[in-house]
Amino acid sequence: MGVGGTIVRNGTLGLVLVVLVWAAGRCAAADPPTADSLALRMLDGEGLYTVTSGLKPVSDGFWQTRLPAAQDTSAEVEAVRRHLGSLPLGHDLEAGVLVFATPFDGKRTASAFVAHKPALRALIARRPDVFGPLGVAPGSSPQEVMERIDRGPRSARWRAFGLVFGYPEYAVEFFVAVGEEQARNGKYVARDFVNIPTFGGDRGRFVYAVPKGHTERGEDHWLKAMAGPILTRYRAWREVYLRDQKLGAVELLRNWIAPPIVVGCMPANQPETSVPCGRFPIGCIPGSVESIYCRRQGEYRPATVPRWSSGHGIWRWR
Repeated sequence: MGVGGTIVRNGTLGLVLVVLVWAAGRCAAADPPTADSLALRMLDGEGLYTVTSGLKPVSDGFWQTRLPAAQDTSAEVEAVRRHLGSLPLGHDLEAGVLVFATPFDGKRTASAFVAHKPALRALIARRPDVFGPLGVAPGSSPQEVMERIDRGPRSARWRAFGLVFGYPEYAVEFFVAVGEEQARNGKYVARDFVNIPTFGGDRGRFVYAVPKGHTERGEDHWLKAMAGPILTRYRAWREVYLRDQKLGAVELLRNWIAPPIVVGCMPANQPETSVPCGRFPIGCIPGSVESIYCRRQGEYRPATVPRWSSGHGIWRWR
């Protein structure tokens, strides 16, 4: 959720941002969450950059609720945990719900997160100075990592959350320093923000604080350069999966993480060398034209109905 999210939520800083994040989360979550709605909100936000190669080792805040301070869970939280557990995330991803330890205004926030386990392990191994004192090791589960960070001392918590959320180290250290300064004297330190666009918006999703008057550095340019092609590809996939074919966000997520190995489609009246597929490329789905079979790579014939959407790795009908 960026600077308005987890790093700020648990301290005494930026309470206005806390309220804004909370209000936005509740407006978006008016309907009971489902596996499909959770997958969509994950992918439409900065979670896309966690799901795709771990550019952000962890993303959170794509679903939130609040609990009485004395409660550790609720029926809603447990339902979301079950939905997240049903998502086709593969071996490298894990999703869960973190119930923050520190209450705000008599309530505790519960927030959904997704973690890219290899990226998270690599980060923890690279920065034992940050994670070791919190009791976090490379073999810790994402749920344990999030809980241990949340229950750590203030500066250690801000620093560790900033790193797992994929912010540049210089920006994390700036946030920790001005946070401590503000805690000492009660004066807000002016700052600017770097925003990495997501499908859900160009600002306020993947965002981090930087010094006022900041000139973007190599780390900022690198993040934008890595994120841009991912978002462009996702926009194309989303249009086909959700608008054209109406397959739903779960199916989009499934094939985004593990694309189908077949690359061509042919009507069922083609020779018996065609083989049925269990998971169809986009556009190559039963009932689209007639009973569809898929052919293995190298057997694709230009005369067949589906056409390759160049550059984005998806099939669409034309």
